[in-house]
Amino acid sequence: MMARTRIFSLLALCIAATCLVAGAALLVELLIVSRAVSDFSLDEMREQARIAHDGRITLDERLNPAYLKRYDLDPGQYTDSQGRVSPTGADWQRWRLRTKAAATVMWLGHDPPGTWWMLLQIKCIDRFPEAHAASEPIVDVADACLGEPH
Repeated sequence: MMARTRIFSLLALCIAATCLVAGAALLVELLIVSRAVSDFSLDEMREQARIAHDGRITLDERLNPAYLKRYDLDPGQYTDSQGRVSPTGADWQRWRLRTKAAATVMWLGHDPPGTWWMLLQIKCIDRFPEAHAASEPIVDVADACLGEPH
């Protein structure tokens, strides 16, 4: 009887520890995504307010806003042969979670419906084999997950 209790207690402890570790990892990912979405949206609003207030903006500043560099989304790094900004699956694989979240908000053109939804979209893109290809535009892969044309 004592051995069963010990085995049951040990099993329950292992299950609890596993759930705690998995839950903590998920919580960290959700916090990173939430903060990235919030920061990116705020930076975007500040830039729009600056443009509206100042009025003077060069074409390069409009196409390559300085705040994008804080998210490793410098358009100059991801230009394709036709001169369009088109990061590939290989770029997606190198990006941190923060960059992936900011890029997804940028492609959506608006704030996502929620942090959980955003993390699920990022995980969806991660599962596509095309998201690993150096030649595949990642926006095409994102379209399949987001269900929205960009």
